[in-house]
Amino acid sequence: MLKEADWQRIVRRIRTEKFLPFISDRIYFPPGWEVVAKWAEAIDYPFAVEKNAALAQVAQFLSATSRDDLSAKEDFLEYIKRDLLDSFRETAPADQAAFLDTLEQELWDLSFSEVAARLGFPRYENELENPLRILAALPLPIYITSSSHDFLEAALRDAGKEPRTEICYWHDGLEKIHSVFKQDDAYDPTPDSPLVYHLHGLDGHPSSLVLTEDDYLDFLVKISEDLDLLPLRIRAALVDSSLLLLGYQLGDWEFKVMFRGLIKTKRDSRRLFNISIQYDLEENGEAAENSREVQDYLERYFNKADFDIYWGDPRTFIQELWQHWEAT
Repeated sequence: MLKEADWQRIVRRIRTEKFLPFISDRIYFPPGWEVVAKWAEAIDYPFAVEKNAALAQVAQFLSATSRDDLSAKEDFLEYIKRDLLDSFRETAPADQAAFLDTLEQELWDLSFSEVAARLGFPRYENELENPLRILAALPLPIYITSSSHDFLEAALRDAGKEPRTEICYWHDGLEKIHSVFKQDDAYDPTPDSPLVYHLHGLDGHPSSLVLTEDDYLDFLVKISEDLDLLPLRIRAALVDSSLLLLGYQLGDWEFKVMFRGLIKTKRDSRRLFNISIQYDLEENGEAAENSREVQDYLERYFNKADFDIYWGDPRTFIQELWQHWEAT
């Protein structure tokens, strides 16, 4: 666990705008939301669905067996929209039936983020349990996310801020999507007008998604070779900020590509305090007799890149961070 001096260091970095969170959508999708396995069954995926690499593998299968590369992305986005709607139907009161029927008729015209907004997802009974609301309340100028949904922007707007959205232009076909920095070359992210940088695309633009195994490999090559792919402000933040990795697991494609292609190649030799949030293996029932060896391995792996590990749930970390922030 982190020491008190570590928490003080984090609070100081936040106050000086030198704290850069990387956010996975694992922090708000419930653990039981097994949509990838259900999607695999729906498209007759013939292989076993592996836990961490599942989405990229399943998407790769559909992409390889479809007539074009975009089909898998469109199909996945359509599937998760319907899955979310169906899950709400299961628990919705009777007086919501007409609303849900109307929403179903409009599904084709809406992005997943728009459907989620209509349904009030992600939903928390206590807002202090909402990690995005807490992150949005902190005075941070830049947030990087591998999520393709705009839940973070919604949380920032709810916090009274005016977020700007940018994607990573990792292939030439994305040039038609307007860039914040090209529209306003004077824009400089601030805590009141922060930048949300979608590293792996945005669901409103299916072609921007990094979804299949081929996508991740192409993305890795592009971001490793093109020094100017990232906006200058992002590159500067990567170098002079402490980094926070929220919701990532070592076996995830999104983590591997982000960590190897972006974090380890874009930072200079200066050593800064960084944190990776990793689930406690024993508490989450994922470890057997070798749990200590697994933890030792992860600690050695991250220590080589100057990362400390916080063993626990990402939401618990965010709540603890908020307690230290309010105490200062």
